[in-house]
Amino acid sequence: MKHITIADIAREAGVSKATVSRVISKSNLVSEKTTSRVSSVIEKHSYIPNVLAQGLAGKPTRNIGVIVDEFPNNFYIDLADGIDKVVSANNYTFQVMSSQWEPARELEGVCSMLKSRVDGLLITPLSSNSPAVMELEKSGIPFVLVNSKSEDPDVSYVCCDNYRGGALLAEHINSLEHEQVIIVSVFDHETVRDRIRGFEDHLCSGAVPIIRYSNAKTYRDGYELAPTVAEYDSIMKKKTSLFVTNDYVAIGFIARFLEMGISIPRQVTVAGFDDIRLSALCRVPLTTVSQSVCEMGRTAAEYLLRLIKKNSRSPLRKLIEPYLVIRESTTKKTSE
Repeated sequence: MKHITIADIAREAGVSKATVSRVISKSNLVSEKTTSRVSSVIEKHSYIPNVLAQGLAGKPTRNIGVIVDEFPNNFYIDLADGIDKVVSANNYTFQVMSSQWEPARELEGVCSMLKSRVDGLLITPLSSNSPAVMELEKSGIPFVLVNSKSEDPDVSYVCCDNYRGGALLAEHINSLEHEQVIIVSVFDHETVRDRIRGFEDHLCSGAVPIIRYSNAKTYRDGYELAPTVAEYDSIMKKKTSLFVTNDYVAIGFIARFLEMGISIPRQVTVAGFDDIRLSALCRVPLTTVSQSVCEMGRTAAEYLLRLIKKNSRSPLRKLIEPYLVIRESTTKKTSE
């Protein structure tokens, strides 16, 4: 599909590019009739002005947009903290919104921020080729994908090496005694698929069954799923290793298991992924894979500012090396 430009709008409306610019900037120098005609063409093509390329923005706003998947998960709080450390130090501000895992809402957020003339945008996309990402590519505005990779060589991203993280956790699980392994997937996302692939490729399961659950996204989901897992998979009778691909959900499992009198890690070991701050503070500190979330936010923000200031033209394709954090949810205290 051809990318609509301000020249295309002007040609179809039968006016000059300057007139289109005045309509976009809501100047009172254009007649009501002409404004209506130009606005109709803009609406027809769902045109979003690339204010940076057209020079319509004047001075930079010194404001960037940030779009994340959800607010309750502390992963995104830690990510925002890393972004803020860079943005504030450079006298920028940022506005943030949540897509709530809805493609339409993600696209709406991108369009809204483009219209508000942010200087650049950071996004944790639902997928690397979502409509929102495609809109960003068309707009020409500087942007960086966070917690997601892209096959497009021109798109910048910062992401954990999730496959390696899954492999690290599998190697730890291999060292534990268990009669079954349960994997709980939080959502269908490329990062989660990489974690599970790395885990399964390096898990020495032998005759030990591997049981899978999916679509648990929140603390509440983990809390509510725990009794089902306990009953159907007989974890009171079978020594179990549980891998949850998200710390937030894993902490929900821990809370409910403890209420049910299930011993962690004696009867069931629980491991997560992310190393959010709460993972070290829950009742049984959680073994997890750290993807240095705060560093991820800092790195993405630093590169976005370089793009905005035109200090770099080459895309950033950064994979952050994960590391395993072993805590009491998989390993007994020495005093026990």
